[in-house]
Amino acid sequence: MNIWIITIGNSDVQLWTKDHWTNLQRTVRGQLDDRGFTPTEGTDDRFLVPGRVMGTVYSQSQAQDYWDDLAFPLLDNFVGLLREENIEIDQIILILTDQETLFSRSQRRSTQSAYWQDTCTLEPIVATYLKHQLPQAQLKRLLLQPQSPTEGLDDWDSVLKLIQSELAQLDFPDAATIYVSHQASTPAISSAVQFETLLRFGHRVQFLVTSERDKELTKILKGSTYLRGIRQQEAKTLLERYDYSGVKALLAPYLKTEVGILLDAAIQWNSAKFDDFAKKVLEYPDNQLRQAVQERTTADNWWWTGYEAAYLGVVRLEQGNTVEAFFHSFRAVEGLIRLFADAKYKDKIEFNKHGAPYIKFSNKNCFNLYGRKLYEFLEYHYCKSSQPIDPEKDKDIWQFGEVTFDKRNQYFHQLFGLSEQDVFDAWDTDNRMDWEARVLGCLNFIAEPDSPFTALDTASLMYLIQGKLEEAIAQIAQS
Repeated sequence: MNIWIITIGNSDVQLWTKDHWTNLQRTVRGQLDDRGFTPTEGTDDRFLVPGRVMGTVYSQSQAQDYWDDLAFPLLDNFVGLLREENIEIDQIILILTDQETLFSRSQRRSTQSAYWQDTCTLEPIVATYLKHQLPQAQLKRLLLQPQSPTEGLDDWDSVLKLIQSELAQLDFPDAATIYVSHQASTPAISSAVQFETLLRFGHRVQFLVTSERDKELTKILKGSTYLRGIRQQEAKTLLERYDYSGVKALLAPYLKTEVGILLDAAIQWNSAKFDDFAKKVLEYPDNQLRQAVQERTTADNWWWTGYEAAYLGVVRLEQGNTVEAFFHSFRAVEGLIRLFADAKYKDKIEFNKHGAPYIKFSNKNCFNLYGRKLYEFLEYHYCKSSQPIDPEKDKDIWQFGEVTFDKRNQYFHQLFGLSEQDVFDAWDTDNRMDWEARVLGCLNFIAEPDSPFTALDTASLMYLIQGKLEEAIAQIAQS
């Protein structure tokens, strides 16, 4: 099934001659508020008249003898192309305008008033033309009637709502191809029709475009070209929110295999499956990126997942999810201490009858490797090495053990949400910058990397992937 949506504008119906205009206009002058309109010269020796006026004058019964006065330059071009392409239209939807309720009689005194530009009175003329040219097509009217003077047909937002509301009332079979001629009418209507049909029908949309001056420019444009640009802008917004699953679903038809790999990796990262994330990135064809991942995830760099978890906490805070921001930031440090135990004391780790891990240095120094005992284990390790944790020099990790653990227990055993300030307070910090610095300080203290990281974002492999994805999405509209 083929459906043709047409926006009707003032240039869709023109005059070849103005010889009969004065007499025909005189008979309906009362319907024109007793105003007189003079046809103006247009293109190719044709004449133009405002849409409401043209429809009123040439829809009257006396005008039937002068049908040859009328020219349909744009519609002629479209119909000719459809015939050339052997496209049979089953249904036509005419988008017309009527702003009568917005203009008082005094406001209509000017012949330049937007009221006279309305196209509702052109319906009988255009319908007669289309029934003659495409007799098999069923005609339907979609009438745009704004109700508020502040939301007229030049207001993009209100027009979009009108278009959405009217299209929602019509039936469009799933298998139908939707042809759209959106060049006529106001810029707001043209844009809204283009935008909404792309969003509603996607790849089923084909645009009919033409030029009044050169019919050779009449052609069919695949909607996918426009749709790709819209999808790209939507994907950018989703990417800014770190919604990698949403980006993948939105851009599935346009994604290159390697970009899909990065998105799959990012989805794993977003679920804190950092090992799966790294394995997926290694499938990416870029040697430089693969090498960066391989170097970061070596056995010696046992600490790398701690930085990923911390950056995930930063992302969650940007998303407004304060509970998970606190959870991941705390988990990053607590989990890193556990990895530290595995790296330094693997041979000493045992499990009790319930399967819980612990380290036993002596009868007096036995530490469960979970909960607050993890921090006590870390303290013991540094005391053992004659470098006890100093509340001033090692303030970040000391605050974690002495303050954040208690806040963690307080927050994790209640069903209330957290404010951003709650997250910062839990780490004994005042703002986001200090909070990130404290978490980073804890990680650097535990991991002791060769080159201490200076920021949580650049310490994360995901930060590299995010940059690659931004570059790839920016190129989609040009591909």
